[in-house]
Amino acid sequence: MERGKHETAAPVKKKCEWSKVMTLLVVLAGFIIAQETLVLMYYCIRNEYTSTAAWLTASVGLAEVIIGAGLTGYLNLVKSDHKEGGITFESAKAAGFKQDSGGNYNSPAI
Repeated sequence: MERGKHETAAPVKKKCEWSKVMTLLVVLAGFIIAQETLVLMYYCIRNEYTSTAAWLTASVGLAEVIIGAGLTGYLNLVKSDHKEGGITFESAKAAGFKQDSGGNYNSPAI
């Protein structure tokens, strides 16, 4: 190696948590169902075929329920992890509530 040139380490790829991936998939599925339903409603109204409007309106409601259930489930998971006795809280308590100095954190020091 030449003088003054250093090898740079490969960036460490951060592993995604399964709960975040699952929540994202559930919310995206809800949004896709809602968008498809709204497009079908527009198409039916444009062609003066309004007999399916009630069923399509119920489908939009179902999509909103899917989104709400996914976000509620994730919120409850996060609440249980961050309170005393939770996994995240106990690991931070064991480390003395200090962060590693190896990462780049955007939050200012307290």
